[in-house]
Order: sequence, then C-alpha cells, then structure tokens
Amino acid sequence: MARQIIGRRSYKQDTRSKQTAEQAQARRDILVTLRNGILSSTHGIFVDAPDSLCEDPGADRLDALLCAVQAAWSWRRRFDGFGAPADGDPNEGWIADPTLSGYTSPTLD
Repeated sequence: MARQIIGRRSYKQDTRSKQTAEQAQARRDILVTLRNGILSSTHGIFVDAPDSLCEDPGADRLDALLCAVQAAWSWRRRFDGFGAPADGDPNEGWIADPTLSGYTSPTLD
C-alpha cells in the first residue's frame, strides 16, 4: 500500500545514521494521502490519524495503520471471501487490498 502512495521512495530506516529527511517527508506524504479521503473510493473507508505516526523513523506505527486499512477493507468483504482473488490458492497467503485483488470499488454493506 505504501508503494501505491509514494512509489518506490524509501520511508523507513531503523539505523539511525541512515535516516534521511526524504524518508521523513515520504512518511508525511503517506499519512496525508491516507487522511485526504482518497481511500474512500478504493477501500470504502476514511482514515483519521495523528501526525505523530510519522515521527518514528522505523515507521512501525505507520505500517500498523497501513495494515489496519487493508484489514478493514478485507473485513468489509468478509461475505465475499474477504476479498481474496477468486483464482487464488486457498493454501497461500495474499495481501488484502482491492487494487491487488481486482476490485475497483468498495461494497458498502
């Protein structure tokens, strides 16, 4: 999901000496995008999250928010296989995301 928002830009780094201002800006860009309502068209949800999610250079809290968004979308699709691809192997894992699963609009049920 982060790549969908910022492309291949780096947004996290645990090694203090390798942390950059560009990564901090990428984290802010992710959060701004999540909060601006763009997910309402793809995921059927709105995100309200504090700026403090961008403060951690390791982005653990921001990653947790990204996962929560995907989990919320999947839960909304719980009566339709949780949004898993119809041709997917039921014994394999998959990423719960409408853009990866072939959905183009949310189901508002």
